[in-house]
Amino acid sequence: MRVVEKITGTAGGYVLTGTVSLDDRGRYVAHANTYLLTVGPPGRALRSVATAQTGGPDIEATGATAPEARTRLCVAAKERLAAAVTSFVWRPVMVLVTAQ
Repeated sequence: MRVVEKITGTAGGYVLTGTVSLDDRGRYVAHANTYLLTVGPPGRALRSVATAQTGGPDIEATGATAPEARTRLCVAAKERLAAAVTSFVWRPVMVLVTAQ
């Protein structure tokens, strides 16, 4: 699979990080790991820390296009985490190839 985008987002008390990849069949696969947000130290009230949870679900969705895979991932996240995705950012991955 070839990674085409990196994704991050939040849903309720969770942070989502992952990728959108293109598989050998031409389908786009969006995959996200989830991390529970915990409150930081008392002196840093505005800062939360995402900690890896052994029970945090991995979420995956497929689509014919990258936007469709991202949309389906947001729907799956809402179902699995019982919270709507409140922020979501995707960044295309650029690959440079030299001509020979």
